Amino acid sequence: MLLHLLVTMKTLTVIFGLWMLITGVLLVQSGWSLRSKNSFGWIMVIAGVLSAVAAVMMVFNIGTGAVGISTLLGLQVLLTGIALVLLSFTKKIVGAGLRIKLNP
Repeated sequence: MLLHLLVTMKTLTVIFGLWMLITGVLLVQSGWSLRSKNSFGWIMVIAGVLSAVAAVMMVFNIGTGAVGISTLLGLQVLLTGIALVLLSFTKKIVGAGLRIKLNP
């Protein structure tokens, strides 16, 4: 049972690392073509290079990659929770405004 868990962890880490590598290469390519038009191209190039470096580190150091994936997943869940709370407040404010307009 534990063997399957470790294989799954390693496989997911490698897949996530390859996804980050492809994303980094595409960011560098897009940023390189946009660099002459505005300064955001250079930001995309830098983000792509950092993503590619992190991807290579993640693929070749599985343990660190797994910790990185766990951290990113936890951060995503936290930010989604904050966004849902803000959405609920926004819906409450918009709903109150609509009730005032509909019932003068």
